[in-house]
Amino acid sequence: MVIAKGNKSSSLYLMQARVIDSNINAVDDDSTFELWHNRLGHMSEKGLMILAKKNLLSGMKKGSLKRCAHCLAGKQTRVAFKTLHHTRKPGMLDLVYSDVCGPMKTKTLSESLYFVTFIDDHSRKIWVYTLKTKDQVLDVFKQFHALVERQSGEKLKCIRIDNGGEYSGPFDEYCRQYGIRHQKTPPKTP
Repeated sequence: MVIAKGNKSSSLYLMQARVIDSNINAVDDDSTFELWHNRLGHMSEKGLMILAKKNLLSGMKKGSLKRCAHCLAGKQTRVAFKTLHHTRKPGMLDLVYSDVCGPMKTKTLSESLYFVTFIDDHSRKIWVYTLKTKDQVLDVFKQFHALVERQSGEKLKCIRIDNGGEYSGPFDEYCRQYGIRHQKTPPKTP
């Protein structure tokens, strides 16, 4: 149903609107305290009383505000996030985080679509390896495992991974063979 039509002039619309007798919107009593409270952007009761005393609100009846759900919601404060102080592991390779990311929108120069990251909890050092397919994770992990143990002189004790399928089967066997614990992070609840 078309209510009104207008022509655009610069950034304004000029309207030739007519009042239609069959549909009239009216307010029975425009002097209620709650109505003025809503009209004035949920003004406080004290502010409304000051305006009423100055006769700035046409015929407003004196009264008191009932509980306003909008005002109560506006006064609520956010609860601060818990501040968890993450304690880093005491030694290199005590805990390493890993995740596979991708597929990327464009291939790398080596035709890779995925990459895997390894992050040491103690040093926060990051290793990134590119992968053409996800099934290369075990081979890359073997390279990473040999490299970091050779360079640091420490043994990789634990790897924390998500529940991705690329970290199951042969990956589990490899970790068991070399005494590497692997923890799967629990899935996020909605």
